[in-house]
Amino acid sequence: MTTGLAPGQIWWANLGDGVGREQSGRRPVLIVADYDYLEPVDALAVVMPLTKVRRGWPNHVLAVGETGIRRESWIMTEQVRTISRQRLKQHAGSLSPESFSAVTWWASVFLGLPEPK
Repeated sequence: MTTGLAPGQIWWANLGDGVGREQSGRRPVLIVADYDYLEPVDALAVVMPLTKVRRGWPNHVLAVGETGIRRESWIMTEQVRTISRQRLKQHAGSLSPESFSAVTWWASVFLGLPEPK
């Protein structure tokens, strides 16, 4: 079901129970892992959850593109998470290249990595 994962795709996932401010339950997630991760690590995916709550935080990136999400949503770049691909239930769509670029920029800031090209 989850073959052909790609960076920038949005999937519906069951994240299970959360603790504290972790996102939980059934919600859309953005695939953020690169192909170099997704191909050899075929049982896991690195994702960021989406929220429909507009908090006004600069690191919450508006989900723009053919997302398949009916409501305006933001990618929570501070909540990078590795999940089993068994949690991924249905492909919803894809983020625009511009929005995905903003997501990877925030990820590089949070992880102290060089800015992506």
